[in-house]
Amino acid sequence: MRRKDRAITDFDEIISILERCKVIHLAMISDGAPYSVPVNFGYLVTEQKKVLIFFHGAGEGKKVSALKTNPKVSFSCVADAYVDSNYADKSVACRWTCYYESVIGFGKVRFLEKLEEKTIGLDRIMLHNGYKIPAGLKNIMYNTMKLAHTSVGVIEVDEITGKRNKKRV
Repeated sequence: MRRKDRAITDFDEIISILERCKVIHLAMISDGAPYSVPVNFGYLVTEQKKVLIFFHGAGEGKKVSALKTNPKVSFSCVADAYVDSNYADKSVACRWTCYYESVIGFGKVRFLEKLEEKTIGLDRIMLHNGYKIPAGLKNIMYNTMKLAHTSVGVIEVDEITGKRNKKRV
């Protein structure tokens, strides 16, 4: 990272940013060329502080084909991003900048095959995006037929970093 002064090294701070993001941009190689898609996601931090990021989609298509050919990925997400000037005189273009908090990571994708595994991944996605389990139920209920045709991938994250540029007050 070129701007070391913007690096976030605290793991819990990085996870806090990830929690506030609703979409990751998943980058991969497809037919020898870069390919990036925005996907909604959910995540899990294991006791060993290993990050697992879950995403879903159709059981076939360009994304699935690319990831089955080469499971190496990069992902990024941004929270609280906006462009502004930190100066009273906002007429000077070079005084404008982007303020943000972001997470970038690298890992490998594995597709979940068992219905129980898919359910865990989909639960993480649903709960991360604000789903509340209805009163009286212990689990999120899915249509078994649709679940069988849904692709659920997990990124087993090897490296994760954070970066921020906060406006000075």
